[in-house]
Amino acid sequence: MTKNQEKKIKSLIDKYNEILLISMRLAIAEDFVNLIVLNHEDSSFELTNLLHDKEQFNNFILKEFLKKNSSSVVEELKTMDEPFVAAKRKRLKH
Repeated sequence: MTKNQEKKIKSLIDKYNEILLISMRLAIAEDFVNLIVLNHEDSSFELTNLLHDKEQFNNFILKEFLKKNSSSVVEELKTMDEPFVAAKRKRLKH
């Protein structure tokens, strides 16, 4: 990938970040519910009441998912060309 392509992708991610975050939250929540439904041993889990406030439910699932996976994501970012911490510092300087 060229530097210009990277720059354009970063720009587009900034532009669409809020939409991508909503999409990710919805996708994770939907997959979570589908896994519960498909896994018969978890079918006794009471979802009906939780689904009344879908936004709170989706936000909680995303928050818990990110808590469980954030360390692995940070580890992956450390091995990338531009580490996450350095990228964050660069953004703060501009």
